[in-house]
Amino acid sequence: MSLIRFLVVTILVLSIAACGVVRDRSNDYVDAERGQAIVVPDWYRSDDIRPRYPIPPIENRDSLPEEYVLPSPPDATITILTENYVIETLDEQSWLLVNETPGRIWPSLDQFWEENGVRVEFENPRLGLMQTEVLGSSLLSKQLLSRIGLGGSTVDRPLLLQAKLGQGVKRNTTELQVRVLDTKKKGPQEFKTWSGLPGRRLAEEKLLQIISSYLENNQSYRSYSLLATDIGGASKVALVSGNNERPYLKLDLSFERAWGAATKGLRGAKIKVADRDRSKGIFYLDYGREEEEGWFSSLFSSGDEQRPEYNYTLDLEKIEDGYRLIVNKTEGEPITRLEEMEILNLLLDNIS
Repeated sequence: MSLIRFLVVTILVLSIAACGVVRDRSNDYVDAERGQAIVVPDWYRSDDIRPRYPIPPIENRDSLPEEYVLPSPPDATITILTENYVIETLDEQSWLLVNETPGRIWPSLDQFWEENGVRVEFENPRLGLMQTEVLGSSLLSKQLLSRIGLGGSTVDRPLLLQAKLGQGVKRNTTELQVRVLDTKKKGPQEFKTWSGLPGRRLAEEKLLQIISSYLENNQSYRSYSLLATDIGGASKVALVSGNNERPYLKLDLSFERAWGAATKGLRGAKIKVADRDRSKGIFYLDYGREEEEGWFSSLFSSGDEQRPEYNYTLDLEKIEDGYRLIVNKTEGEPITRLEEMEILNLLLDNIS
């Protein structure tokens, strides 16, 4: 017991002594002397000293006006759909719009066919295409035919299904179309070219509704397909802004889809449309003149003067591989690049 006490006392004494031996050096920098400046020797070339993360030079510099108001950042929620699963119809075309990337929908669609007793005979993730076997060989596939209104005696020829996944107009969304095709024989089939027109329209719309319900009810089991990462290629909407050409929005869409996308984009950006001419592809815009409508400006304007209903036009023009949206001014003044980019960026944020 005395040995333990001796050790404890010894440790305490050494600890107290150490506090006095180790000097506090936290304020020594105050008394530090200034050293000599570092001199780079002449033999060391200055061009060998370069930043690790260099900032590239800016080739395209737009001159800003003397007074410039920095625009507010775009709303981060504008790329989110109001509903995650929406069936849209335009003319004769119908598609399921899903608020997820094609890489996530592809394996879920594979699972849908399997759970409904349908075997996929052909699939090309790069093109986003699937083609099933002839339906009716299993009880589950017969039930699927009945659910889309083609069961029993209503079918006089063998049927197979096609599905096409593609990038949606908005970022990180997917468009799914289906086709119900007649075939001449049962058994193995050759891959059929995707048809731009519906086969059996009512049945295809019912099939989209069934797939929509399935995807919505099986979100927790969703996986991701690396093979389907590039489905549909690049974005269908892009801002093109070159050094020697006017900026515009490029739309990889048909005229009907491009016109509808521009209409939704203007509505989402809250840009007032005074008039429109669909046959010419022109929107007449009243933009940026809210401050002129106050009582103060009315004091200096006569009653006979009538302000034009619009001050910009948004023109939908055909180009080689799609359509483009370009902004023009209507009051006889040349439009500035700053005005063009402001309106086009608002549209891009609300379309893509």
